[in-house]
Amino acid sequence: MSTRWEAVILSTDLEWRHALARTLSDNGIDFAFATSVDDCREIVARECVGLIFWDSHLADGGYRDLLDSVRALDRRVKIVVISHLDDWNRQLETARMGAFGVIPFPCQPTDVEWILSRAFRAERQEMETRFGSVRELLPHY
Repeated sequence: MSTRWEAVILSTDLEWRHALARTLSDNGIDFAFATSVDDCREIVARECVGLIFWDSHLADGGYRDLLDSVRALDRRVKIVVISHLDDWNRQLETARMGAFGVIPFPCQPTDVEWILSRAFRAERQEMETRFGSVRELLPHY
């Protein structure tokens, strides 16, 4: 069974994918690889995906394509843009469109860990808003 915090690494850059995969594995995050927006959409349609790490240099679709297709399937998916340093305009555009985070390429493990921490915190806040605090639900914690 899938977990809520499964991630998708959406990139065609093998070196970058392996570096990000290592960081996710070190933090206990299950993940899948996708090399196109269509591949990613298929994974989101059948799995419970919490995060997508999107390489902004992907050739088959822009952030709007990814956002529209993924959000149509699950509005809770958080998209993190991995932006190359020369893409400042793209960074601003994706932030305005609702990217959960933008981190520079090449990714440093601390950048990814910061995103994971924010994502877990956001998920906990969403759960507490919907169901009450964890302490109310599970007083022994």
